[in-house]
Amino acid sequence: MGAVGKPDYFFVRRRFHLLEMLAMAGGPNKESGTRLIVSRTGSTSKCKQADEPDQEINVYSFKLRDIQEGKKTFWMQPGDLVSVLEADIVYVYGNVKQEGAIKIRETTTLTQAIVTAEGLKPAAKKDKIRILRQKGDSGEREELVFDLNQIDKGKIPDPILQPNDIVAVSEDKAKAIMYGFANAIKNAAPNAALRF
Repeated sequence: MGAVGKPDYFFVRRRFHLLEMLAMAGGPNKESGTRLIVSRTGSTSKCKQADEPDQEINVYSFKLRDIQEGKKTFWMQPGDLVSVLEADIVYVYGNVKQEGAIKIRETTTLTQAIVTAEGLKPAAKKDKIRILRQKGDSGEREELVFDLNQIDKGKIPDPILQPNDIVAVSEDKAKAIMYGFANAIKNAAPNAALRF
């Protein structure tokens, strides 16, 4: 189920690998992300009696690419549920040219997210790019601060973003004043020329 071409139930008469099941379901569709989950609920070949204890459900998480490239092997069992998750989302706002949500379907770094947001505005503060990251299942977020200049020079690694990260690009007040002044002169120049 999930972001696949043909979500369905499949009746099988032999052992099937997770990759084969993925192929039977039409493979990932254009909305798919980077991950899939297998929930092992136990066999559906026999009905559960009311007095039987509840069985524990085991959940296995995989990177979609690892399954497709044969890096991970996982054999299916009766009753398994496979869910291909939709693309993860990160949010970029502030002094970027195109604010908004970005779908990520593979490992994405901070620099790649900024490029996807069409780059920084001239007044952006490159030495204080913040990533607001959710802490576990709580609603709280931790703030991670990165210097894009240091990343560009290779002095620190380009951080990998996690689902639901918020990238906040601050404004450099001095640059904003300078660019505002330059724009005012540029806009005033044609009017000044008309007066002579």
